[in-house]
Amino acid sequence: MFGALTDPKVENHLISEEGEVVVDEVRRHFLAFVAPSLIILLGLAVAALSFTVPVDFASIPLGIGAAIALFGVYRALFVQMDRFVITNMRVFRIHGIFTQHKATMPMARILDISVHKPLMGRIFRYGHFVFESAAQDQGLRDIRYVGRPDERDLTIQTVIQRSGLRSAIKSFNDKNTDDSADTPDTNLETAVGLQADAAGDSDTGHADCYEPEAGYDPNMNPAVVDSRHRFSAGTSTGEYPAVRTGVGPNVDTEEWNTMELNTGHGFTDSEEIRIGSATPALNDPVALAASAWELRWPERSRMQTATELMRAHRLLINDLDGRLRPLGLTYARYEALLLLFFDQRGALPLVELTDHLQVEASSSFSTVRWLEDNDLLRRVLEPGEDGEVVAEITPKGRALTDRASQIVAEARFGLGSMSDAECHQLTDLLARQRRIRG
Repeated sequence: MFGALTDPKVENHLISEEGEVVVDEVRRHFLAFVAPSLIILLGLAVAALSFTVPVDFASIPLGIGAAIALFGVYRALFVQMDRFVITNMRVFRIHGIFTQHKATMPMARILDISVHKPLMGRIFRYGHFVFESAAQDQGLRDIRYVGRPDERDLTIQTVIQRSGLRSAIKSFNDKNTDDSADTPDTNLETAVGLQADAAGDSDTGHADCYEPEAGYDPNMNPAVVDSRHRFSAGTSTGEYPAVRTGVGPNVDTEEWNTMELNTGHGFTDSEEIRIGSATPALNDPVALAASAWELRWPERSRMQTATELMRAHRLLINDLDGRLRPLGLTYARYEALLLLFFDQRGALPLVELTDHLQVEASSSFSTVRWLEDNDLLRRVLEPGEDGEVVAEITPKGRALTDRASQIVAEARFGLGSMSDAECHQLTDLLARQRRIRG
């Protein structure tokens, strides 16, 4: 019975089947027992007065002293049962004697850890932790009398780093160097794009896949067969005899070239794709990657669309980051400021800001922390027991957001090559996909 009142049995709260293990179990520092010990001593002192009063009244100080001493024992047991546990997945706190309380915070939700060490704490090596999360879980906000706080803080940061929840932040000026020197391009279209470069004509930059008279080049892409025999209508264009010219469906902005390709699958004889007149698909790495994909697996169209989207996203972000770099911003930082700028109060709860940015809480916090350090926003704790942390834009942040918006608008958001009709069409398609996926 006494053992159950002094041991919280931390192991019973672990998710063993998922491989959760205890990294550190933190007991309260011994100085946390000072107050309960003083209460116990006070109770004993009051009980000792029973020897100095008449026997008829001795029970009064004895009873009062015993009650005070028992309260001190209760406080000591409460400190003994208060455990702060760091695992490879989360941090949680267990406390309580007769009724047990537990508060949990996943590592991904930890946004900030503040360590306060008073003068006595610096002497006796203890400190107080203040955890900050997007949800502001009050059960894990304050962890007091933590021994060796710097070591425990490093332990938590190490677990977060090793679990991949946060990445090392590099200098923004080194971004281009890191991308070119340290980050290999593992995209499928890059590997196939090497074939396109090897097959390209040194004068025109186009792949020499067709000859006007021979009709078939043995060096051309395996997915393309003698398209003259696959052609149903149209005239030769000279450079590509198998290409016919026409306007594709639902496109009212420019003329497109079309050509038929033999897909090699039993479920279809041919497939017609549209290619821009200025950039032949036969020399495009994404199109070549799609052709190589098609020889082995189905869903060529969706593979090509997904690859184009991801490639365009990278190019777009790099372009906008480069234009915002003189202001010290990235597009992610600008987007966070813009959300606050459009809000009527100029402020959003941190958890709501994270949801709007659609990124991990750790990534969102890195952005918020940088903006706060540069006086572009400030974090405010709303009053009340369940108050949330609110990110509020500053006047300096408003002015910078306005300037950045002008720069981005002048750059036409990196989509200057698209017409308004094309932008509306692409927006409708992407919005529909987003709504379907929730």
